[in-house]
Amino acid sequence: MIERLDKVLAHGGFGTRREVKKLIHSGRVAVNENVARDESVKIDSNVDAVFIDGKKLALTQFVYVMMNKPKDYVCANRDGLHETVFSLLDEKYRTPFFENSLHLVGRLDRDTEGLLVFTTDGMLTHYVTSPRTHVGKTYFVKLAQKVDKKMQLTYAAQFNEGIHILPEGNERACDCKPAALMWHDEDAAETDECKLIIYEGKFHQVKRMFAAIGNEVVYLKRIAIGGLLLDESLEVGQCRALMENEVAALKKIETPVVHTQ
Repeated sequence: MIERLDKVLAHGGFGTRREVKKLIHSGRVAVNENVARDESVKIDSNVDAVFIDGKKLALTQFVYVMMNKPKDYVCANRDGLHETVFSLLDEKYRTPFFENSLHLVGRLDRDTEGLLVFTTDGMLTHYVTSPRTHVGKTYFVKLAQKVDKKMQLTYAAQFNEGIHILPEGNERACDCKPAALMWHDEDAAETDECKLIIYEGKFHQVKRMFAAIGNEVVYLKRIAIGGLLLDESLEVGQCRALMENEVAALKKIETPVVHTQ
């Protein structure tokens, strides 16, 4: 991908276009080991090497960030009433470029915790969020009422068939696609914890599905998107860039990436 030098550096989080221009004019930036003082120089990220103060930069076309979302934060760029997840991002992601290009790959409710992915890659976002691609979103669920062995089988069968959910707010009643329900402790006589994999993202979908069969979700956390698992070493509210194998896991359906400590 060929871009102007100042745009490449702004994409990399080195400041606004004006700040990047000053950086270039100071002589601290080199392209292929030659000092570059012209911000309009064209860079091919697949061929050229860019250095700042002698340190080579990793040039990437897109940015991918994982966050362990806390409750009480909304998935929006701006909100007049509540803190947004964008306010938790590292300072390097707060340049004008990222403000215009960085977006969420799917959302979570304000009281839901867990895996969020931010990216500048619109094609990935479309792939992950489109119901046609069948990318599963996995949630850990804690219910208000414990469920015995017999009802566990009934619940699983109902989710597997697809559940009709009632209207909520401005959202109409609708039929949800089949989902996979797995109980957390299969040996226990009864349990209130399970994992649920859904393949779409309707408003309050998980909560409405359990409400439709007579139970209530009291805690909800997304733990995976497709083959990408939430890195549990991330503290709530923290974020980090995705590794290459994690990006690959998002781009195809495969066994979830397991993080080792």
